[in-house]
Amino acid sequence: MKRMRKVILLIPSGREYERGVLRGIIEYAHIHGPWIFYEEPPPYLSESQFKQRLAHMRAWKADGIIAHQSRAEEVKDLKLPTVIMCSTTHLSSKTCQLRNDNEAIGHMAADHFLSLGFKHLAYCGLHGMEWSSLRAKAFAQRASKAGVKTSLYKPFTPRPGESWYIEEKYLGNWLAALPKPIGLMACNDDRARMVAEICRLRNIRVPDDVCILGVDNDEHVCNRAHPPVSSVALATERAGYEAAALLDNIISGRRVDNKVILARPIQVISRQSTDLIAINDPNLVKALRYIRENSNRIIQVGNVIAVAGLSRRILQDRFRDTLGRTLLDEIHQSRINCISRMLADTDLTMSAIASAIGYESDTHLARFFSRRTGMTPSDYRRLQRRG
Repeated sequence: MKRMRKVILLIPSGREYERGVLRGIIEYAHIHGPWIFYEEPPPYLSESQFKQRLAHMRAWKADGIIAHQSRAEEVKDLKLPTVIMCSTTHLSSKTCQLRNDNEAIGHMAADHFLSLGFKHLAYCGLHGMEWSSLRAKAFAQRASKAGVKTSLYKPFTPRPGESWYIEEKYLGNWLAALPKPIGLMACNDDRARMVAEICRLRNIRVPDDVCILGVDNDEHVCNRAHPPVSSVALATERAGYEAAALLDNIISGRRVDNKVILARPIQVISRQSTDLIAINDPNLVKALRYIRENSNRIIQVGNVIAVAGLSRRILQDRFRDTLGRTLLDEIHQSRINCISRMLADTDLTMSAIASAIGYESDTHLARFFSRRTGMTPSDYRRLQRRG
């Protein structure tokens, strides 16, 4: 019988990001276990002191640890194989760690706004947070390559004793002064919700004046905003799964070449806060809306031309000049987005998905999807179920 792993697990579960990582760790334990976890009492019970906690963990005789960065110093004294879940890159390269791919997150957010035709972009981050600065840099660089300038919010740094309500005025003034319409990336969903609330207080229309996009896809946070905010979803479950595998390899004494696990962005989950096409070309907007509203069925270039009311050549030229892609590329990408959502959000079989969106068979769907994404529908679905 396989020996049971005893793993100290010190990760909070208050946010969807952490819960996703925990789900991935648990999935790995179920498949490759048995594992048993040392976890601390729930917060409504009295908390023990540092020395008591350390004594309990040492007495438990664990094989390894997966801990949040805030607990790194505490568990260091246990001298056990450890993977740290961190929000910064300022850890030794020798430290096994799980962190976000902040560059890819910034790029995906910028690409989303650029695909909507925005000529003005903005970024709202948090002071002193390295991950926020990294996302801002990647977002602005991606926009700059497309010839679009980004307005960066200089986070308010209140004096001791001053509250969020002071920043409300400061941030509100910045939002009011931005060119409109504008696509705004917030560093995470909490910040996105704050921006949405301030826009509402200032009578700044969302999404008509400001389109807002957060990060983490925490539905509880996103849906509390009015309107609900769109968000970049991260492969947190997959990252948690890989972090558990990394720890397992270290405990087993196997060679580990890569000590950094990255939580990468999967896709933008669109909600009402980005439901806008920021293009001053009514014919092109008609074409884009038709394509996106009909992504669940087979449409041809001719169908779009008829809706747009332009000749084929003129419409093709406007797609290239305004969006940097062809009309057919837009149809295909919209269809890929539809298939991706169905693979990620439903348990429908491949045949059922193919039938629902007009394919003769799941073989046709798989061939189209693989050619455009580089992976099979089944592989994509497995990826989403881990992240």
